[in-house]
Amino acid sequence: MPRITIRRPEGPIRATVHLPRSKSVSNRALIAASLAGDLSCIEHLSDADDTRILHQLLRDRPRLMDCGLGGTTFRFLLAWASVQPGKEHVVTGSAKLLERPHDDLVDALRKLGAAIERTDEGYCVKGGHLIGGAIIFDSPISSQYLSALMLVAPTMEQGLRIEWRGTQLSRPYVEMTAKTMRHFGVDIEVGETLIDVKPGSYSAMPFEVPADWSAAAFWYEIVALADDAEVELMGLKRDGWQGDQKVARMLVNRVATAERVEGVRLRSLPLDAAARVAPLIDLSATPDLFQPLALTMTAMGRQATFSGLDNLIGKETDRITAVKDTLERLGVAAAWDGRMFTIPSVPHMLMPTSDRVFPTYGDHRMAMALAPLALVFGSITLDDPDVVSKSYPGFWEDLQEAGFEVERSDAGAPRTSA
Repeated sequence: MPRITIRRPEGPIRATVHLPRSKSVSNRALIAASLAGDLSCIEHLSDADDTRILHQLLRDRPRLMDCGLGGTTFRFLLAWASVQPGKEHVVTGSAKLLERPHDDLVDALRKLGAAIERTDEGYCVKGGHLIGGAIIFDSPISSQYLSALMLVAPTMEQGLRIEWRGTQLSRPYVEMTAKTMRHFGVDIEVGETLIDVKPGSYSAMPFEVPADWSAAAFWYEIVALADDAEVELMGLKRDGWQGDQKVARMLVNRVATAERVEGVRLRSLPLDAAARVAPLIDLSATPDLFQPLALTMTAMGRQATFSGLDNLIGKETDRITAVKDTLERLGVAAAWDGRMFTIPSVPHMLMPTSDRVFPTYGDHRMAMALAPLALVFGSITLDDPDVVSKSYPGFWEDLQEAGFEVERSDAGAPRTSA
């Protein structure tokens, strides 16, 4: 398996970074634009694998729609295929993807009249005209189920009312879906527990995808762990579209954030040695921030407790176990009781990593959260570097531009990436 070694810069970090565009916004806009009949109305799509695959499948509309590892791609296409009258599609993906939880979405689509059958290939979907009506979700493990239904709801004869009971995970992504739909002319209301989508049609309106705050979180980690760093994140805006912009508030004591016309400027602040304990950090709305925040707090020697991690077990990997195992490799005994993830204060230096390779667990966010630890250890080696292409294909190149030394080895033949 390929490996990659990241070594910290020799001097202060001064970098200008052109972040990737948001794949979450891109994927929602693609479904809306497809239902409007014009994929070309979207500008600056994400170059992430998930978005690239979704765009290709919506453009070519093959019978067999292979989503690879993309959970959002897969779930959105299940709903999209259900409202394609007279067409049959098989929505499938990697074995790992098919093992992830999808039953609640499939059951909801079936209740609304969709014809979906599990086969050896994947899920065979015979498209039709759905009547719509009402559906109930009680503490769904993924907000993607709601977003998938919302996106196709305008095509339903009666529209759709979704009652969202119990725990509401990743609510900002539901709000993101609603904002995207409104942009394309859909009448939708999102209340505390009720989502109401009126029947109607999408209009092909010009749409520009914003820069990705989920990707920005790893640069916040870098600036937080650096002694002296200034990083310009070009095109990034605090516009309320993406919940992960909360990372700026969560690391406010270590990273100064300045909004500029061109984007956002990050600057490292002095580390307060007295602030050993971080408050309880609730990530129920922003679970994708868990990995960069957990590793940042650990590397700074901060005690921290995280809640709202309920859906991280069913991601690309079990992210809770992946982080816990990683911290154990560093000599840190984190605790997970099924509700709270606690990192103890680490008053001593973490264990060196020069003689070990850290697994990325096949998870793009795990790889990007581990890389900044080179600032603490001097260097860090990871397996499976290509996994970052799922959301941030240019991550390693951007690290190099920021002054990190990045050396990759494939099949035992080392080479320094250019």
